[in-house]
Amino acid sequence: MQTPRTRTDIQKRWLLIAGIIFLAFNLRPAITSVGPLVGNIQESLGINNLEAGFLTTIPLIAFAVFSPLVTLFSRRWGNEKTLFIAMLVLTVGILIRYNDNLLILYFGTLVVGSGIAIMNVLLPSVIKSDFPKRIGIMTSIYTTAMCAMAGLASGVSIPLAEGAGLGWQKTLVFWGLLAFVGLLLWLPQLKQNRRDTAIRNSAPHPSIWKSRTAWHISVFMGLQSFVFYCIIAWLPAILIARGMSEQTAGWMLLFVQIIGLPATFFAPIIAARLKRMWLSIGFLGLLNLLGFSGLLFFEQTGFLISSIALMGIATGGSISLAYMIISSKAKDHQQAAELSGMAQAIGYSLAALGPAILGFVFDQTELWLYPILIIHLANILMTGYGMSSMRKKARLN
Repeated sequence: MQTPRTRTDIQKRWLLIAGIIFLAFNLRPAITSVGPLVGNIQESLGINNLEAGFLTTIPLIAFAVFSPLVTLFSRRWGNEKTLFIAMLVLTVGILIRYNDNLLILYFGTLVVGSGIAIMNVLLPSVIKSDFPKRIGIMTSIYTTAMCAMAGLASGVSIPLAEGAGLGWQKTLVFWGLLAFVGLLLWLPQLKQNRRDTAIRNSAPHPSIWKSRTAWHISVFMGLQSFVFYCIIAWLPAILIARGMSEQTAGWMLLFVQIIGLPATFFAPIIAARLKRMWLSIGFLGLLNLLGFSGLLFFEQTGFLISSIALMGIATGGSISLAYMIISSKAKDHQQAAELSGMAQAIGYSLAALGPAILGFVFDQTELWLYPILIIHLANILMTGYGMSSMRKKARLN
């Protein structure tokens, strides 16, 4: 028979898991909901493609700039308080965007990006701290929650704006409701102050930036982000060039995210049970290679969809493995936060460059062959660095 103390501990555990899931729910909707609404925003504000493009680029820049600074906040306030502040910042940023002034819209987007950057960095640290023996399954849960809500937000933006008559402004603010729920569910974690002292008093680690393994992990994180955001930016255009209809090509952007969800969930669980964990990275790299090769050789819709499915599985699995590596390789939750900050600073710098590089190469050549070859090169390097960082002998400082 369980004691009251045991029941209380179980309730606290499940409340923590629910809080983590809702934090993960809020990691992407404020960003992915913007892309489908860009045309509406341009028409409403009278802005050009470059000005509209900043609405999706600013969050990635915020991720790159703020990620290395997050450990300073967590050492001062602890993970729980810092995450609550991040959720509050995100909520405020979403509300600021309810405005038809472009500069204020940019500012709100920057605030949104800074709040998400903090949560991006600290969630692997929380997993390391609170679930050291369940890193695989907890990484699966929160990364799947993140990716699922990202896909949902991009899919329902137009129906909310046009079908429900909310318009683009209210549709962007709609996701503030999700952030508010996340705030409420994370409130109980503010009582957990024991780790604040542990973080401040723990022995300092050597600089993570001097670790070869940390650089391999960071490059892996960066290149998988590079590949993913290139898909998000250019997949419809590539498919249209291969003969697919514009409407079908648009749906493929949602399909590539949805088809990857099972891989996002199961990849860390399977990898954690493998004696040679690096094989999971090699397998996903092979799927990516086959998927992007299909874009070069096939024109039939069925074959193209099969290729897109392989890409979705590969990118879905890669993102969860990237977060799993951070939690599993770090010695403690402080080092996990430092490594996460480094990996995501490098990662989102590369992610921000990826779509621009592919667009520039296409403008110069007017062929999608060379941009896809660049993705092939990124995938090969990503696979190599990922396999290297997942080997048992790979150690941080």
